[in-house]
Amino acid sequence: MCEHSPECSNGATCQLVIENGQTGLETAEYYCKAHLVLRIWELEEDGAMRPVSAEQL
Repeated sequence: MCEHSPECSNGATCQLVIENGQTGLETAEYYCKAHLVLRIWELEEDGAMRPVSAEQL
């Protein structure tokens, strides 16, 4: 989680739902907007997990 990072002081928290490509299980992760974009990019590069949805809370 990055809410306590100085770069995430804007207060906007986003929920990212990701799916494990092998098991099909979904999990939720929480990031600020800036780190959300980075995490989605990482998931697309990895290929084992895929982003399902993202929304601002």
